[in-house]
Amino acid sequence: MDALDKLGISWELLLSQIVNFGLLMVILQQLLYKPVLNMLEQRKQRIAQGLEQADQASHAAAEAEAEKQTILEEVRREAQEVRAQATRDAERIAQDVRSRADQEAQDIRMKAQADAEAQTAAVMADARKQIADLAIAATEQILGRELANRAEQERFVADYLAQQNGSGS
Repeated sequence: MDALDKLGISWELLLSQIVNFGLLMVILQQLLYKPVLNMLEQRKQRIAQGLEQADQASHAAAEAEAEKQTILEEVRREAQEVRAQATRDAERIAQDVRSRADQEAQDIRMKAQADAEAQTAAVMADARKQIADLAIAATEQILGRELANRAEQERFVADYLAQQNGSGS
C-alpha cells in the first residue's frame, strides 16, 4: 500500500472507483449493452428474413417467368393449330365450292346438250313432216290429182326419209 501512497493514489479512493466502475459496468450492461445486442440481433433476423423473402420472391419471379414462357409457347402452338385448321377448312370449303361449281356446270352442259338434241330432233321431225307434205303435194301436182290414200303416202315418205337418215345421206 506504500507503493500506492508513493504514487499519490489513495487505496480507499481506488477501491471506491473500482466499485463505481463495476457498478457502472453492471448498469450499462443491463440498460445499454443487452438492449443494444437484442436490437442488433432483431435487426440481423429482420435482414436475414428480408433476404430470405427476397430470395423467395426472386425464385417465385423466376418460376412465374418460366410459367409465362410455357403458357406463351402453349398459346403460340394453339394459335398455329387454329391457323392451320382454319387454312385446312378454307381449302376444304374452296374445294367443295369448286366441286359444286364444276358439278353445276356439268349439269348445265348436259341439260343444254339434251335440250339441243331435243330441239334438233323436233326440228328434224318437223322438217320430215314438211318434206313429206311437200313430196305428196308435188306428187299430186305432177299427177294432177289428189292421192287416194294420203296416210299411206305419208308413211311411205317417212320410211324413205328414215332410210336416208340411216344411210348417212
